[in-house]
Amino acid sequence: MSLSELQREDFLYQPYYCEENIWHLCQHEIFKNSYVVFIASKGGSFPMLNQRVMQNHVTPVYWDYHVILLVPAETNLILDFDTSLAFSNDVGSYFRNSFIDNDLLSADETPWFRVVAASEYVRLFCSDRRHMKTESGWLAPPPEWPLIGKSVHNLSEFVDMNNDDIGEVLTYDALLERFSC
Repeated sequence: MSLSELQREDFLYQPYYCEENIWHLCQHEIFKNSYVVFIASKGGSFPMLNQRVMQNHVTPVYWDYHVILLVPAETNLILDFDTSLAFSNDVGSYFRNSFIDNDLLSADETPWFRVVAASEYVRLFCSDRRHMKTESGWLAPPPEWPLIGKSVHNLSEFVDMNNDDIGEVLTYDALLERFSC
């Protein structure tokens, strides 16, 4: 099976737990040389188009963060469980169809991209799912699989685009320049 033929149904998935879905995807041998891409803004949320959570795919959803996988190949591919586009897309097509032109966004809404080697992500990432729980219960049902990591919950370190300690933080244009064919 080629990378472009991959189907989201072939992998573990739990809605609203993109960071865990991608962590599990990184466990597969074919993705060991890939990059995890955290998307967030410096203002708390950013818009994305073509997300399955929205009935009208041209209406943006405002995520606090989102996580996808970038697979270096003959044409660099993005794997996104939550897109209404195909599960596997070339980088240019995915970005053109998923993001609003930065010139139309406020500085607080502009998405930034943290690129982390999949092997580093697998080694470092820990989540106790606290970000999905409130005093009244879960914001979305948690996955049935065990918690990820044995250390301190560190999701916020990946999402904070002012933190330079993990991976590399890139702008939209810088990411496309590096990974578009």
